[in-house]
Amino acid sequence: MKRYQIPVIAAPIAGARFWLAASAMVLLLVARVANADLHTAHLAYEKQDFKTAFTQFKELAELGQPQAQYALAVMYVRGEGVERSMTYGHAWASLAAANGEPRGSVLATDLESNLTPTSLAISVEIQAQFNQATLDKRLLPIVLKGKDYQDRDPPRLSKAFVPEYPLDAQHKGVQGEAYVEFVIAPDGHPRIPRILYALPAGYFEATIRDSVLKSVFLPARINGQPMSSSHSMFYNFEMKEVSIHEYGTLEQRVAKTKLLAEGGDPSAQMLYGMMIAGLPQLKQSRDRAVPWFLKAAQAGAPYAQYQIGTDLLLGRGCQCDSTKGEIWLEKAAQADQTDAQVSLAELLLKNRPNSESVAGALVWLERAAKNGNASAKLLLSAVLAANEAPAIRDPARALALADNIEHEYKNDPSLWEIRAAANASRGDYRAAVKAELKAISEAGSLGWDLAPLEQRQALYVAGKTWSGNLLDF
Repeated sequence: MKRYQIPVIAAPIAGARFWLAASAMVLLLVARVANADLHTAHLAYEKQDFKTAFTQFKELAELGQPQAQYALAVMYVRGEGVERSMTYGHAWASLAAANGEPRGSVLATDLESNLTPTSLAISVEIQAQFNQATLDKRLLPIVLKGKDYQDRDPPRLSKAFVPEYPLDAQHKGVQGEAYVEFVIAPDGHPRIPRILYALPAGYFEATIRDSVLKSVFLPARINGQPMSSSHSMFYNFEMKEVSIHEYGTLEQRVAKTKLLAEGGDPSAQMLYGMMIAGLPQLKQSRDRAVPWFLKAAQAGAPYAQYQIGTDLLLGRGCQCDSTKGEIWLEKAAQADQTDAQVSLAELLLKNRPNSESVAGALVWLERAAKNGNASAKLLLSAVLAANEAPAIRDPARALALADNIEHEYKNDPSLWEIRAAANASRGDYRAAVKAELKAISEAGSLGWDLAPLEQRQALYVAGKTWSGNLLDF
């Protein structure tokens, strides 16, 4: 028997500025891994922690990741971390081969001549549980062709607000990039921007939120009727007067990232997916980003699993499938990907939820807020300020959370709406009226539809509370 080798899954190498960025992105997007990813599985194998390596490779193999499938086959053949089995080795090698891993084909052919007809039949049964057709039905997105959505006309940028270069970053010569998702309300104005990735952190987030809120879109439409939709944008901050040849232009970054993504680097696959989804100058629809996010998700990247989960829930770039979407979101959330935790909470809070759903949402939001997610704190404060169940409301805690994130959301009308509802809930209608007036002022400057805000203001003036979902646009 030949000596087959576990494939090396190397982390990006620090060196030029691009590689430094890639390495930092791995830490940012893949660091909190409660489940498996290719790199940590390989590290466990190198340390001869075969039990851990086997468990992690198996988890990824069952998602359809070909390198993990091949590694699992080799471990079965060697009996590392598992009882030795040529039958299971053949099954996983065959699956790897079917997914484009050439070493899987070599291994499967070598093993097949030594298997009995009964063993081969068992191998076929194993393969049937995890082949492409089965995974397509149970787990994988069905990608659309040349579309953002199947059921609606997607939103289109009407008026972009070009932000000033942040002074702190400018003074320090810092360049960077960020990826943000947000809701576009039926009035065409963005709401609750959620920054999913910013590199380096701490320089560009406030500027991006301001830019998003001040931009204007043509809203998504179904049968001509405007509706809420999710949208994403990729920001690149480049100082023309600073020459850093290792970093290069955006065009060079896109080309380098694509090359690395095609070479199988999960972090580059995630980044390239973000570029396709968030750079309008690339002129590509969301369906072109989905396969790249999927590759990274199958490699165990929680951020990419979050992207696939939300795409499936929204029917964004792929056919809508809430069952599959929740599976991917749950995987990411259990790995402490905080945006996935927020999305699961949002899902649980939709459509007049019952007490059990609200309780589940609060668990996810508390977990994400504890890990510092600003969007989680915003949504949690909204629930505590104005939930329809009095037992859930905690206006004092809502106001404390609002205080904690005010530096990030001070220009966002939603923050002041939360303050108003919380103050009304605790009986301080004077403070509620004052906060709602601030919300109306900020919303008016952004061009929002003011009718819902003015209705709430009338209640507070009359000494009444308001209950509901303040972040449902």
